[in-house]
Amino acid sequence: MTPINIWIVEDDSGYRRNLQKSLQREERVTCSRTFPSCVKFLEAIEAGERPDVALMDLGLPKMDGVEGIRRLKDIAPDVAAVVLTVEERKEKVLKAIEAGAMGYFLKTASVEEIVNALEQVMQGGAALGAGVAKHVLGELKKPAKVEYNLSDREIEVLSHLAEGLSSKEIGSKMHISVATVKFHLGKIYQKLDVQTQSGAVAKALRSDLI
Repeated sequence: MTPINIWIVEDDSGYRRNLQKSLQREERVTCSRTFPSCVKFLEAIEAGERPDVALMDLGLPKMDGVEGIRRLKDIAPDVAAVVLTVEERKEKVLKAIEAGAMGYFLKTASVEEIVNALEQVMQGGAALGAGVAKHVLGELKKPAKVEYNLSDREIEVLSHLAEGLSSKEIGSKMHISVATVKFHLGKIYQKLDVQTQSGAVAKALRSDLI
């Protein structure tokens, strides 16, 4: 299997170097480039270079991670963005997910946890597992349920997404085909007005749908 190509966007030079070295020791990934800001990162993207995944901090100079992710989704929607942050600023993290991030971690996560979740992202899942998503996103639920006209089946798919399951795992659990899962996902995206699985989960949790 071809290693996942990761770029790091992080302004802490020491942490950036150490993370790159740690990732380079893993056979399943390669970390070919690092950037101190979203500005430099997006310049490389606009020049035509592409990683598989961008690991991005939120508190960055000149342009924060949320705006960086939003712009990345506009110019290179095929590149997965995953937040890696040191602080639990819940609203900020949720905004990043809604901007198009496929997941997020705290910097206390181990390299093994990060690599496992990145593999999950590359398989079409959302890196919102290990209880972090529900801890962060669950506190932002709105008390009143927003009506998006989701079917019971669509709610069930959303619930499994919140558990971090891939489309294949959801299909197996619900005894339906992957194609049917993807059909439900398409309807969910349309009704919630989102573009990613993690964005759908974030909106559903905020709206108290699941």
